[in-house]
Amino acid sequence: MGNMLTQPSPNQIWYTSSDGAVINPTALYFSAKIVSNSYDEGWGIITFNRPVTEIGWNAFLENKKLTSIVFPSGVTEIADGACQGCTALQKVVMPDSVTKIGARAFAGCSELKTISIPHSCTNVGQDAFDSTTTVTLRAKALPATDEIWYTSLENSEVEFRSLLANGTVVSNVYQNGRGVIKFDTEITQLSKNAFYDCTTLTSITLPARVESIGDYAFSGCVALNSVTLPDSLQSIGICAFEGCSALKIIDFGQSLKSIGQYAFARCTALKSFTVPQGIKIISEGLLSGCQGITKLYMGSDVEQIEPYAFEHCNIVALYLQSLTPKFGAESLRVTMGMKIYVPQAALERYKEYEGWQQYTERIHGYSAVE
Repeated sequence: MGNMLTQPSPNQIWYTSSDGAVINPTALYFSAKIVSNSYDEGWGIITFNRPVTEIGWNAFLENKKLTSIVFPSGVTEIADGACQGCTALQKVVMPDSVTKIGARAFAGCSELKTISIPHSCTNVGQDAFDSTTTVTLRAKALPATDEIWYTSLENSEVEFRSLLANGTVVSNVYQNGRGVIKFDTEITQLSKNAFYDCTTLTSITLPARVESIGDYAFSGCVALNSVTLPDSLQSIGICAFEGCSALKIIDFGQSLKSIGQYAFARCTALKSFTVPQGIKIISEGLLSGCQGITKLYMGSDVEQIEPYAFEHCNIVALYLQSLTPKFGAESLRVTMGMKIYVPQAALERYKEYEGWQQYTERIHGYSAVE
């Protein structure tokens, strides 16, 4: 392997050790089962039976020989104490898919002087890093404007519809743990049904300049767990991600204006969902059947909620960001035990608003989104 590879396959973790020998994880708490662990040409490779999405609790706790570790694309969570006390650890490569780093995950890593975490990482636990570690937040990594990046279950090229985007595909190559689809022009639109039913696709990153994703573009992509979208994106089509049952991470960008009906229906792995700023209408059936969602964050621009938007969701915490009530409880099904959080400065305004008066005892103020 040498030093040429830059990113592991989705079902691998790479590492180096101070003695050039295999390191066994302290605890086998991963989201997949280890099938092999070898050391060759200066690198250790831990291979799993499926893509890794979580580095579990105390996974490498106090491993004194671990000097570097590279996590694969698709990892969304690094749990409490994952690398705590790894006193020889000098380098950590963290993918853009990570959104959560647990408490004391890298505490006591005294040789880890700097670490770069992705912009998508919005949940960092208490004392996650050693006091001598400088933590930097890096910008979103996007492909060139004539490329799409992806990963796949089989670590090989995926098949897709002939009409994939507004350009013509000139190559599709999978190497160094990533697939790159190259076009003959700048991509501005992803076509209807582009990756429909592509069951081996595990992550996708669209380039800057893409403005729209067509209807059913990723519908039925049951292995897709991570989606990174550019700030240029303005619209997502009907049922675009419907049935993506492994989807855990969505980065919407900053310009989204509309999301089509049932766009994320039956995305059962989602635990929370943020309706982006700029969205005024929540479309019919948007999150229908997303039974795993317990937290819902509403952007401050939402004015209307269409029927069945949250049908069969299990929301226990609803966060409203607007300082002025724009809709009432009749727009959504307030379930037993659901708590409603509003900006502290607007607490009384919501309690006095006719549309929320019957739930005043459930409305609480917050000063920052929890």
